[in-house]
Amino acid sequence: MAFVLNNSVKINYEVEGDSNRDCLVLQHGFFGSISDWYDYGYVDALKTKYKLILIDARGHGKSDKPHCSEEYSLYLRSQDIIRILDAQKIDQCHYFGYSMGGWISFGLMKWFKSRFQSFILDAIHPCENDMLSLRNSVLTLEDWVPKHDVSAEHKKRFLSNDKEALLAAIEETRTDNTELLKNISVPCLMLAGENDAIHEKVRESAKLSSNIEFISIPHSDHWFSLYNSDFIIPQIERFIANITGAQSPA
Repeated sequence: MAFVLNNSVKINYEVEGDSNRDCLVLQHGFFGSISDWYDYGYVDALKTKYKLILIDARGHGKSDKPHCSEEYSLYLRSQDIIRILDAQKIDQCHYFGYSMGGWISFGLMKWFKSRFQSFILDAIHPCENDMLSLRNSVLTLEDWVPKHDVSAEHKKRFLSNDKEALLAAIEETRTDNTELLKNISVPCLMLAGENDAIHEKVRESAKLSSNIEFISIPHSDHWFSLYNSDFIIPQIERFIANITGAQSPA
């Protein structure tokens, strides 16, 4: 466990894998934490191939949880990633973000694009979103979580979230970022569960640039698109191997 300070906010992160390999940042979604990557097999599968940096987003996991909405701007969330890359002396890396983690990538593309070799975005689109449905999920957290078929430990993590911090984190409207994808200059892989309500919006967004590839995740809705790791992990490996020229796994 390690952490950096971005102004006065502590951001927790973990490093796994071979420091001589390409670096891959893994950023979880809303309600999530670093533990998700361990639970669903990402760390065990990927740490032999990459230097992994796993980050607890501000307001989540073991990172600080401010109750002030100004502490959750897209710029600050993006800067958290850069602070960690600087601490690890990493000039460039690949980035995989799920849902909220994918949304943070739009800030990285806007302000820090020179630091990234590629982006992998799961369950996120660049269009404006007022976050009302997510706010309702926070307010009804105790009723909502048991309806999702995750482990008892994962449910416990969901329920231990700081509601006031989560509500502050979604106060900022997610503005339209389609221009960023239109002008993306590095390879980008966009994924969405075939049963996700935003599936077609993600598919259409992937048509904004020839640098973007789209893949539909079978038998998955928004939440389970991340948990379908047996399907997603080979896609990550193939995508990065095509960029780096490394041999793609069999």
